[in-house]
Amino acid sequence: MKRKAKSSLKNHLPSLLVFGQFSSLFLIIFSGPILASKGLVLVQLLSVVLGVWAIMVMHFNNFNITPTPVKGGVFRSGGPYHLIRHPMYSSLFLFVIPEVISDFSWIRLIGLFLMLFSLFHKMNYEEKQLKMQFLQYETYMIGTKRLIPFIY
Repeated sequence: MKRKAKSSLKNHLPSLLVFGQFSSLFLIIFSGPILASKGLVLVQLLSVVLGVWAIMVMHFNNFNITPTPVKGGVFRSGGPYHLIRHPMYSSLFLFVIPEVISDFSWIRLIGLFLMLFSLFHKMNYEEKQLKMQFLQYETYMIGTKRLIPFIY
């Protein structure tokens, strides 16, 4: 019985991670103003540009909201992927962190920590899947950072 429960959880893990990501995002967005205060809104605009750029480089037919690569997908390492492996996740962080700073509440801080938790688990899961699907992914990991160019 335990083996079946573990197998079931493993099968649903990608969806649970996406649920955690979006739940925390909605918690942050709907617990205060959607846009940050004056100067920090520029960081949010930068995050939108980064997110759109990442999606354009990835192409919609290669894009998957769950951390599982699309079957028959194409490996992409250009555009923002040249510097960081997860520019869409970086974009999310660049959008919500100014919100939490600009209009702080404990609810928003909890939402940020929940988002960090789910996205870091999502990144780990996704990278394992990408290494299995794309032989060059492990080499790509050596030359790029996860979220912040030249740092992490």
